Amino acid sequence: MDKKKNKKAEKKAEKQEEVILASEETIVKEKKDHSTIVLPVILILAIVGSIIGTIVTTKYILPPESAQAQSAPTSTGKISEDQVIVPLEEFVVNLAKEEKGSEQYIRVTLSILVANEKESEELQKNMALVRDSVVNVLRQKKAEDILNAEDGVKNLKKELQDVINEAYGKMIIQEVYVTDFVIQ
Repeated sequence: MDKKKNKKAEKKAEKQEEVILASEETIVKEKKDHSTIVLPVILILAIVGSIIGTIVTTKYILPPESAQAQSAPTSTGKISEDQVIVPLEEFVVNLAKEEKGSEQYIRVTLSILVANEKESEELQKNMALVRDSVVNVLRQKKAEDILNAEDGVKNLKKELQDVINEAYGKMIIQEVYVTDFVIQ
């Protein structure tokens, strides 16, 4: 009789284990269902948060462009087919002495935009005039005039353009480009 009771008890235990396993499987299935919903929701929230962050940063946090920069661009960056860029050789020039008394020099490479091939040839023929003008302007500058001013390099380019055009006696230079620049 004990054997029958043991067998019944074993069968009862097996049924309970099956019930427990079946309930665990449903719990695992329910957890999988939640994870398939939660992951896409998290991804959508991350994308929306990134977009909102970008909008807030560009509209409210970054400083607005100055009205002067918006109203008077110096060049469009486009060069017509007729215009020619003339590269100049490197300039190494001593700068004006600072109050500290230390000597500094500038190494700069420039390119000049002219209206057409004819003016390019004229500019190359009179390169000594261009180089003299550039050297004279650079020797008068202090490093802090170029580096610490808000538009130091931009002002230097404009001054070089004006001085070279004045030396030529006509508007030959349309734009000055700085292709290499070191102050030491």
